[in-house]
Amino acid sequence: MDSTLAASSTASLTHAPSAPAETGFVAPLHLLHRPATPEGFLLDATAPAEQHFALSAELPRGHATFNDGPGVFHDLLFVAECLRQATHFVAHQYFRVPAERPAVFVSSGLDVLDPAPWRDTGGPAHVSLDITLTPLDVVHGIPRGLDCRGEVAIDGVGCGSARARLLFLMPKVYETHRALGRRESLYSTAPGRATDAREPESAAVRPERVGRGRPDNVVVGPPAGAVDGEFVLPVVPAAEHEVFRARPGDHVPGPVFLEASRQASLIAAAELHGFEAAHAVLTRWRVSFRGFGDADLPLTCTVAADDPVRDGAGRPTVRTRLAFSQGSRVLCTASATLLQDC
Repeated sequence: MDSTLAASSTASLTHAPSAPAETGFVAPLHLLHRPATPEGFLLDATAPAEQHFALSAELPRGHATFNDGPGVFHDLLFVAECLRQATHFVAHQYFRVPAERPAVFVSSGLDVLDPAPWRDTGGPAHVSLDITLTPLDVVHGIPRGLDCRGEVAIDGVGCGSARARLLFLMPKVYETHRALGRRESLYSTAPGRATDAREPESAAVRPERVGRGRPDNVVVGPPAGAVDGEFVLPVVPAAEHEVFRARPGDHVPGPVFLEASRQASLIAAAELHGFEAAHAVLTRWRVSFRGFGDADLPLTCTVAADDPVRDGAGRPTVRTRLAFSQGSRVLCTASATLLQDC
């Protein structure tokens, strides 16, 4: 399904070049630029200074991924993808970052501040993000990175926040980093396992165990076992998945790490503390990236869960700590918090 991103500097939206159609959106994302200078308003471009945008979209209904599961909460993944797509679009459209410079996320974070608006009532719902983008390391008027902050509202009620830091690498630098990381991963990967990241026997986790309804939306395999409360799971996204696409030759996309963090945390919380996936919602996620993952190499997630505590309303929450690795090379570390809301 194609995705469309419309952008304008005024209140009347006009269609601009579409963002890459690779994220499985089913409705347009409307992006409004709020320029801080007259030049930005007149030229529909930004100076290399902090800029503000507003993004709005209808939360999808009947989507194969974003509405797959028990239907208790709206999918945080959709909001994360909105921010990711908008940030890429703005970088090229407004900050004039050359299209050939790959965008690399250094860190990212998401918070559900109020679970109530995230509950799916079965009817239409609208999400909006107030986005602030601050350019980093500006050279000749073009930033080499962006600091991104977003405030999330659903049907006008503020209920979440997101932030990320990304860099725009020169193509040669990107290729060199990928090649070095791949060699390190191959050196520490067992022989004979570097051809297909998805092994048929790995994708055996029941969808309902990780809050999904469709097997193709499961991105983790069963844990190899637990040692001192620490689980190791294979990460096995489908190569042609609409959202978690991880084709051989490409790097592992960001949505895979978010969804794998959620699913691995659910398994650990259920095994150790009796959490029920149908009523557990991810309320906090932090990730720090160290390198690129190759889609054709085995990827694992190590997850450990702390003891549960209760929030102000008396509901149990559990924090998990995660590390994603290829061979002995750690690609990123993350933490996640689950709320049992039932």
